[in-house]
Amino acid sequence: MLPEIENLGRAAYEPVLAHMREVHAAVHRGDSAGRVILVEHEAVYTAGRATPPTELRPGIVPIERGGKITFHGPGQLVVYPIVRLPKNDVRDWLRRLEAFGIQVAAAFGLTAEPSIDGTGVFVAGRKFASIGVAVKHWINLHGIGINVAMDLRCWQAVRPCGLSPDIMTDLATASGRALTMADAIAAATAAVSVLTDPPLPL
Repeated sequence: MLPEIENLGRAAYEPVLAHMREVHAAVHRGDSAGRVILVEHEAVYTAGRATPPTELRPGIVPIERGGKITFHGPGQLVVYPIVRLPKNDVRDWLRRLEAFGIQVAAAFGLTAEPSIDGTGVFVAGRKFASIGVAVKHWINLHGIGINVAMDLRCWQAVRPCGLSPDIMTDLATASGRALTMADAIAAATAAVSVLTDPPLPL
């Protein structure tokens, strides 16, 4: 059975982070089967556990996910699947998130491929989706940010996930067509089964 999908629309980061943690706690208690949270954040930079202290500065929110600094903001769809992992295997889970991003891109006629380290999804050598998770009690926290149609200059202030900011793109640029958040939400909703349904091929 697919988890409930909750679309929060446009929202600030920290209230969504608190909500995500509440859902995680409910899943851990057995009070919830989990849900997939969709949100378009107000502009914010967050820093994962691998961020060097020298890269932290006021205004960057440190959080418990893996990875380094990333950006969330208008024109980006962030997908937080707060669910029990289908297998007690973090690598399998990262591959599912990659497959999810690849399927979303395919909805717009794009052929995408995963990164070599489980941290994102690329099209034509440029990154349009960033992955960062924290797995506690085999329940996922955080997820995948998909650049739909955004101001890519926002990435220039940081090295996203340790990479050059020039590597970032979005689905609108890659597909050469106008895309809306509603388009991306429809594609993401259709791809949710990749996260929970049949086992991925080896």
